[in-house]
Amino acid sequence: MSERVELSELLPLMEEVLSSGGEFTFIPGGNSMRPMLYGRRDQVTIVKPQGRLKKYDLPLFRRPDGAFVLHRVVKVLPDSYVTRGDCTVTFERDITDSQIVGVVKSFVRKGKAYSVNSKKYRIYCAIWTAFPIFRRFIMHFGTRT
Repeated sequence: MSERVELSELLPLMEEVLSSGGEFTFIPGGNSMRPMLYGRRDQVTIVKPQGRLKKYDLPLFRRPDGAFVLHRVVKVLPDSYVTRGDCTVTFERDITDSQIVGVVKSFVRKGKAYSVNSKKYRIYCAIWTAFPIFRRFIMHFGTRT
């Protein structure tokens, strides 16, 4: 039996693991990254970012209210980032490097592992973020788990 633990409770351990060069794996709770990730099913592995993030990176960051968010970088600005969940239409603006806990290195979807460095993943990112109408169509008619 597994027990649900809030990320805020794991933050000290997560920061210690990441700062020592390690990786931290967890199962996200939300569904804002569907169809790529389904909350409470798929898992992600994060690492400490190496320098500034790039477009399509998938950071785990903390909002000023303390909520943890895992959304894709859609625009890199000189002092911040604009992010958006794959299943959302609104942007998260003014995300700073100080808010970023880690960045996704790999993920497991439906039991299959994927690297964010794979060509297939990068093509998915480019297509999914470039065509908002396509996204709405797919999400409107549903994506099956």
